[in-house]
Amino acid sequence: MGTRHHQTVIDKNGKLRIAQYGQWDGYPKRQGLEILKYLRTGDLEKYQSNLDQLKKVTKQQGEEIDKDKDWAEKYPYLSRDCGFKLHKMIEEGVVQFIGWCSKKEANKWCEGFYEINFKKRTFNSQYRQINVTVSLDNLPTEEEYLKMTESNED
Repeated sequence: MGTRHHQTVIDKNGKLRIAQYGQWDGYPKRQGLEILKYLRTGDLEKYQSNLDQLKKVTKQQGEEIDKDKDWAEKYPYLSRDCGFKLHKMIEEGVVQFIGWCSKKEANKWCEGFYEINFKKRTFNSQYRQINVTVSLDNLPTEEEYLKMTESNED
């Protein structure tokens, strides 16, 4: 059984560019931590430039992809298995178009929510009832982040 999650990215103009569902490891110790690591080490200028070029997958493209038995190999960024790896793929210019899962739909079944907001310069993670927002300009260490995301139940 997976721990489902939803990732969103808002560009520097405030436009929602990514709203993607992930099936696995949606808890902060995995998705949140890996996104945090990417934000620390990735080329965020290149990422944002490539992000500006992304379009949602069209209905026609989706139908064509669905017919292709090798679609997961050709379009790994559309897979529910992609998770945090999506961000490096965007930076590398591999992503041609992006899948879309609305927050309304994700609220029905997702447990973890992760948002990179370049307009506000924040990274937000929400898991269970714990909501953590940190500045992209002052990211916590991995240990600090994990401490912030812990509940008394853990």
